[in-house]
Amino acid sequence: MDNHDIPGSETPMAGVSDRLIDAALALAGESGWRRLTMAAIAERAGVPLNEALRVHGSRNDVLRAMGHRVDAAMLDEALGFTESDSPRDRLFDMLMRRYDALTPLRPGLAAIMRELPTDPFTFVVSMQGVYHSMGLALEAAGLPADGFRGLAARKGLAAVYLTTMRTWVKDDSADMSVTMSDLDKALDRAESVVNTLCRVTPGRGGACCGSRGRRDEDTASAPAAGDDPSPA
Repeated sequence: MDNHDIPGSETPMAGVSDRLIDAALALAGESGWRRLTMAAIAERAGVPLNEALRVHGSRNDVLRAMGHRVDAAMLDEALGFTESDSPRDRLFDMLMRRYDALTPLRPGLAAIMRELPTDPFTFVVSMQGVYHSMGLALEAAGLPADGFRGLAARKGLAAVYLTTMRTWVKDDSADMSVTMSDLDKALDRAESVVNTLCRVTPGRGGACCGSRGRRDEDTASAPAAGDDPSPA
């Protein structure tokens, strides 16, 4: 049996997962997250409930799967990196790729973010996912994600990501220039606090925090954002 198939079903598991993710986030945007059930998600996705539950047993399992899907998109961005790209440039590009991948789900994510203060379990699931994803981003940028230094880097990058997400949720610019500008500023601030974000260029071993890489022209022309956002 193919590992991507559900026993007794013609539907690929990955396809069912994507449909459940899209349905769950659409419903969250329409009517909120806390009271959302797998029955409602399965109905919107057009998937039999028993089949849906074999793929994702709860709405928070769906949320975890969404994170994994976005991780894959982020890591695909890393395939285009070269030795001339600094760790900072790599982190910038990968985080922007995350926001790109999340854009179709933005109304649902905005609803979840609003409800997090009153939904501690989803909050824990979300934070676990963010720290995992930031570890992947650091590793893909050629930076340590383990040990004391790696833990500090994960926390610093998570703060950058969540702070910028507050801007991204409200960014209606066609090219996400407001988000890009705020991410650029947030990484600048993080560099001065967590030196491991930009200490070593992969394959070179020297200090390298100066360049902006491929995003130079975009961020130079990006409009300035308003007040610093708070973490979501």
